[in-house]
Amino acid sequence: MASVEEIRNNRLEKLRILEEKGLNPYPVTTKRDVTLKDAVGEFDRLSKEKSVALAGRVMSIRPQGGLIFCTLDDGTGRFQGLVKKDTVEADVFDLFSQTVDIGDFVEVHGTFFVTKRNEKTIEVRQWRMLAKSLRPLPEKWHGLQDVEERFRRRYLDTLMSPEVKERFVVRSKLVSEIRSFYNDAGYIEVETPRLQVLAGGATAQPFVTHHNALDIDFNLTIAQELYLKKLLIGGFNKVYEIGRKFRNEGIDTTHNPEFTMLESNESYTDALGQRDFIEQLFKHLVKKLYSKNTINYSGNEIDFSEKFTVITFYDLLKKYAEIPNPEKITREELVSSASQFGVEVSPVESLEKIMDGIYKKACRPKLIHPTFIVDYPLSFNPFAKRKEGSPELIDRFQLVVGGIELVNAFSELNNPIDQRDRYLEQDSKKKKGETDIAPSDLEYTEAMEYGMPPNGGIGIGIDRVAMLFTDSKNIKEAILFPTLKPRDESSGKKQKKIAVAALNGALGLKRWEEMNTVAHLTAALGARKGKSLLFKDEIQTKDDQAVSLNIQHAIMIKRADSNDDMLSIIRDARAQELAVTEFTREMIVTTDDKKVIASTKSKNQSEIEYLGVLVFGEKSMVEKITAKFKLFD
Repeated sequence: MASVEEIRNNRLEKLRILEEKGLNPYPVTTKRDVTLKDAVGEFDRLSKEKSVALAGRVMSIRPQGGLIFCTLDDGTGRFQGLVKKDTVEADVFDLFSQTVDIGDFVEVHGTFFVTKRNEKTIEVRQWRMLAKSLRPLPEKWHGLQDVEERFRRRYLDTLMSPEVKERFVVRSKLVSEIRSFYNDAGYIEVETPRLQVLAGGATAQPFVTHHNALDIDFNLTIAQELYLKKLLIGGFNKVYEIGRKFRNEGIDTTHNPEFTMLESNESYTDALGQRDFIEQLFKHLVKKLYSKNTINYSGNEIDFSEKFTVITFYDLLKKYAEIPNPEKITREELVSSASQFGVEVSPVESLEKIMDGIYKKACRPKLIHPTFIVDYPLSFNPFAKRKEGSPELIDRFQLVVGGIELVNAFSELNNPIDQRDRYLEQDSKKKKGETDIAPSDLEYTEAMEYGMPPNGGIGIGIDRVAMLFTDSKNIKEAILFPTLKPRDESSGKKQKKIAVAALNGALGLKRWEEMNTVAHLTAALGARKGKSLLFKDEIQTKDDQAVSLNIQHAIMIKRADSNDDMLSIIRDARAQELAVTEFTREMIVTTDDKKVIASTKSKNQSEIEYLGVLVFGEKSMVEKITAKFKLFD
């Protein structure tokens, strides 16, 4: 098999041939009479024309003696072309045969006819190159198999996979329908600054950039909430914005540092009124996009026709985290509960931060059908009004569907004195070392003193909604160009990857148990990653015999000191989105899969005895996580 470089050199030679004949392989103008979709739809009419001009990318070439069949694709549809040696001038056929490759863009002129196989076809009389491709497209049937390459070369991903392309078509329709729904409800779409002196409106770490002319630092926006509420002060009643947000945070299945959010504010309403609005919005979206009341996500059929479930935040903790008294729980008790669910707690973390961590681990994944979570503790949001009759709670809700937080909304605080007091409380937490604290914005409180109408605010994570509506398990699948670590610029190659298997040295495993653990871990890695681990299936010996190749990545075996070490590796690896494979005591004592599943389900993660863990991914990240462990002796 020829290398990419060999293929590229061959195509450069074909480019030279075209140029030597005085032909421009990248002409300025293109002539086409119809799109390929219309060519199919208007075939009968166009068949009567003496000549029709079409254009598109060559997706297949099938030479058959004096015939060359090809398939053209212009993004609207596909159409078959036929170049016949007997019916065109010799140089027309020969030049097509010599210079056209899969991936090239061509313009063809000819007449329409139907083949014996009933295929609508254009018989080409003249053609010209529109854009000569220099690199080969991915293999036709499998496209890009490496997940990282799919995200990094999304242009090839969408080109070779109709399913991926359709996912982003759905996303576009989704955003369009959301915008129409808001417009029809009387909202005005506005634009607010992306460069902000203070990163306000949310609790998140901003990205900082420097403006040379003003010689000051700006924060890339983490939220537009405060600007929208200033517009309510300024006399607007209903405003919304769909825009990019930037938060300097970790990357996981539901978070990307750069993302799209809709934020809106409406005067003379509250959280209850906004709840009804959101429910109607999602019912509308499902009906509009799928002409029914249900969608499928992660193997679940989710019904939007019924009234959405409403449950309080504390009741969630009682039901799924089995915390009997979250309203009165001590910090010590909460930390103990957090450890049961593998939630790490820092010494400076507040009660609400710990509760939120438990909720995300123990409760949120259980909320598959549309669920509104209401009645959060006061300290959860500095911009929400206190609940009437329950001043220790805020009038806030979140919408969770399929285990994903989609919407955050609340009755907006419009008391400037209360707002200033909450800012002071936030400042106190920040001094104690707590992170992700909204900065005090005195300019905003000054604006509030001119009078802000009662209002409700909404934030919708567009990327997450797109995940739900396209049945995507990772937010990167719903973002055209997700944030990725750059390749090694010095080499132009991908970051090297390695696998490290850590064995639990505290268990005193027998030799056969160690070997069995490593065998299962590496087999599981191969099963999950497949052929992406290989750079080639096999090579040929001198006497033409096949030798199957091993994986292209190094595998290291290390020894950990305890089960806690194993848990630490798992948590750190998953936080960095590395591939993780575990081998537990249950897996070695029985071959009965049902017993393994039942035993695992009956335990918390901290109770599981890990014999070994394998981590696979970028070399630098894997080494960082496993650096403190010694090589297996």
